[in-house]
Amino acid sequence: ETLVELDIEYRHLAEQHGAPAYIRVATAQTHPAFIAGLVGLARQTLLADRVICSDIGTRQCSPDRSGCPMKAAA
Repeated sequence: ETLVELDIEYRHLAEQHGAPAYIRVATAQTHPAFIAGLVGLARQTLLADRVICSDIGTRQCSPDRSGCPMKAAA
């Protein structure tokens, strides 16, 4: 959504429908610290030679993830 829609149009809709407050907060999006955190998690996973859990494709949960809902569903 554009900021115009969020700040003007959706605020108006919220007021029309009786919302007690309408506040837009900033998100991490492409903040350098957020991206650095994602990079760190990806590197940590790859360096640990872990299997990445996914319900798509052939990847499977690693054995230490016995409580994984995707593994239980398989």
